[in-house]
Amino acid sequence: MSAFAWRGLVELILVGAVCGALGVHVVLRRLAYTADMLSHVMLPGAVAASLAAVDIRFGAATAVAAAGGAITLRRTAAWMGNPAVTGVIVSGALATAGILASASDGFRVDLAAALVGSPLTVTTSDIAVFAAVGLVVVTTLASLAKELRLSAFDPIGAQALGYPARRLDAVPLALLGVVVVTAVPAVGSMLPLALLAGPAGAALLWTRRLLPAMVLAALLGAAAGAVGLALSLHYRLATAATVALVCGLIFLAAFATNLRRNR
Repeated sequence: MSAFAWRGLVELILVGAVCGALGVHVVLRRLAYTADMLSHVMLPGAVAASLAAVDIRFGAATAVAAAGGAITLRRTAAWMGNPAVTGVIVSGALATAGILASASDGFRVDLAAALVGSPLTVTTSDIAVFAAVGLVVVTTLASLAKELRLSAFDPIGAQALGYPARRLDAVPLALLGVVVVTAVPAVGSMLPLALLAGPAGAALLWTRRLLPAMVLAALLGAAAGAVGLALSLHYRLATAATVALVCGLIFLAAFATNLRRNR
């Protein structure tokens, strides 16, 4: 296997494992649509950064920070709770990205990577950045495991016990934003939801305990990354899209086995 393929394998295993573990909290807190919104909203920032010849993660981070402020406003302003407003924001973000891309002199390779990712072009520094982010995510989830579990399953009880419910709700959202941004080189802005929801959804169908579900989801996410890369290299397919498809197949397999067990 060539050097670029090894780098892609390491990156996809890391991204899959971290997204799988975090995805359990995303699924439990019903943040899947929020993850999808963040991944779409950050696209204009990534495109603008690419046109400015800077790291697309800087632009993506700026857009995600703005989206995080909008999500906070949504909780306090009634008009932001309208699904139509969210739809307009997402479609407007995609339209802005398309306009920015069309204004450039040709469609650059890094712009395509911002859309669907390019795992085979990741660098050693990309791997180091995501490894550091993954360590922070895993450490945070482990140190706040009890509090996050309580606030997810019994938010009223968490408030009654004196836990800062709003801050605890913000933790998975902040981690989600950081992971989505730093995963851009590998899976782009269109595919992170597959790695967040697929392995986590499958794990929660197979086990109802939080810690085993996180471990299982991390293993399934890492496996999806490795298998997706192998299939894409063998059949000459788009790597990130193949990984996303494998995540979907993992969830369908878990759903089928769970349905058979219930019957």
